[in-house]
Amino acid sequence: MQLSKVVGAILNDLSAAQDLANEYSRQLSYKYKKKQVVGEDDSVLSNFQVPSAVLGEVSLDLKFVIKEIDPDGCALDVNKTQGKCDEIGRTAALFLLLDIADEDRNSQSKKIAKKLLTPEFDKRLQTRISQGLFRLCNSFFMSGNNLTIPDIENTIAENIKDELFKHEDIQNQLQIRNFHDSKEVEEVQKKRQELEELCLNCGHIIAYEEIDIETMIQKVRGSPNTDVIVNAETLKEMPIEAIQSLRISAKYEHYQWRISEASQSFHKT
Repeated sequence: MQLSKVVGAILNDLSAAQDLANEYSRQLSYKYKKKQVVGEDDSVLSNFQVPSAVLGEVSLDLKFVIKEIDPDGCALDVNKTQGKCDEIGRTAALFLLLDIADEDRNSQSKKIAKKLLTPEFDKRLQTRISQGLFRLCNSFFMSGNNLTIPDIENTIAENIKDELFKHEDIQNQLQIRNFHDSKEVEEVQKKRQELEELCLNCGHIIAYEEIDIETMIQKVRGSPNTDVIVNAETLKEMPIEAIQSLRISAKYEHYQWRISEASQSFHKT
């Protein structure tokens, strides 16, 4: 495992954690602004601020042993990789919207989804898919694992599903108002299932028919890479004098993780 990828993966996970926290706060915002009927149209949760969390600073103490130095290192070509993801995002959004608008294959769920046929939703959907794919590519590049078509398929489907199901019209249509009414419960479940199948179908077709897996992650020549061993079980078997420690302090400032301090030393304990 390359040292640069280990550190990058950690910082990437921290950004992903912040993104998940932000996304959950966004989902909560719908709940907090939604009318909660108590007595006479009193909105309870709207009186409170939406809970949110911010990661401020993290200190890392990474133990490792140098395995070898690779002089032919490479880095992720962010612009080209992002360009590939943007292209797929546009294709997937267009395919979904055309499928929704297809009168010959219409269904109750598609009638619901037709309300989403707006330029604003199209743009949000493109961005959501593109960002999800870029995070996927970056994660696989950092880990050194091979990206697969099913990985891309699932990412496209999940991001489409998230964007669809967060829409207020969709949420209202999928809300069960009377759980004792078996017919209503069955109808809502059918709507949900049809929408989920729509997302999976779109992800499957785009991933298997529109994507060249070999060109998804674009690389560029970079600095020499340090190949290291970070596996805890392996480190236990190493001589103490061979183990090194990389101490990093990272701060979240202006929506970016910045390494404010880094020091390296041999492990003495």
